[in-house]
Amino acid sequence: MKLLPTKIMFLLFLMNLSFMSVHAQDKITMLNGEKREGKVTAVRDDAVKFVYKGESLEYEFKKAEINEIVFESGRKETFNQSSSDVKLTTVAPAERKGKIAVLPFNYITNEAALDPAAMGQQLQADTYNALKANTTQLQLQDVMTTNSLLAKAGLSHAGRDLKTPTEMAELLGVEYVVYGTASVTTKGSSTYQSGVTKYNGKATETKDQNKDSAKASGSSYTSNTATVKTDYDTKIDLSFYSDTGATIYSQSRQAFGSETDSYHNTISYLVKRCPFGTKAKK
Repeated sequence: MKLLPTKIMFLLFLMNLSFMSVHAQDKITMLNGEKREGKVTAVRDDAVKFVYKGESLEYEFKKAEINEIVFESGRKETFNQSSSDVKLTTVAPAERKGKIAVLPFNYITNEAALDPAAMGQQLQADTYNALKANTTQLQLQDVMTTNSLLAKAGLSHAGRDLKTPTEMAELLGVEYVVYGTASVTTKGSSTYQSGVTKYNGKATETKDQNKDSAKASGSSYTSNTATVKTDYDTKIDLSFYSDTGATIYSQSRQAFGSETDSYHNTISYLVKRCPFGTKAKK
């Protein structure tokens, strides 16, 4: 049977629609520039669930790491400004003179109970305080200002790696930028035993013509407590860069002690020996 032109056009339309429905995909662009194609299955308050094209395993991406999603319908949703879209506000070198900013640390650990992002900011604050207490000739930019500028520029940790020290110094309006890495490895656990004995009793006294005697009676209770302590091996890397891109200080040191906060004294040790530190080599 010969098809009429209108029917042919309608069939072609259906075929094209079917082709589009099979091949159309959601596209996610991450802040670091990576592009991911597949199907968005859910959008939550802090994360997006996603299945890659041709796969069935569901992944979850943090919204803080996503630039935008282009859905197969064509609708676009932007979550964060891409670092490539950010115009760096250039501050004149004279205005940056003597100013220094500390970036959040890169925190590497095999301990699932430790949050790398939170610990990275904790070490950032610790380094800021060490600089404040043990250096001269510097004007410190407070941690809140630094992190606010990074957030406004849409720079997650991965995004910061795409910027050179010179670009980062210009963005933050400082002459020097401090980068840090903490490597924390669980060495194992130690168990400590302790015991306490309590007595619950009374004394009885008898008297006769020749002697007095006392006799104790009652019961004792012993409780044992086991304490498990996790030991950590910590290494700190600290680097200072100028707004020209030059490395003016870069040192590593193994932390003394095995506590989670063993980095504290190690950071102070390294800061004291930087070019501006109280124990710098003259």
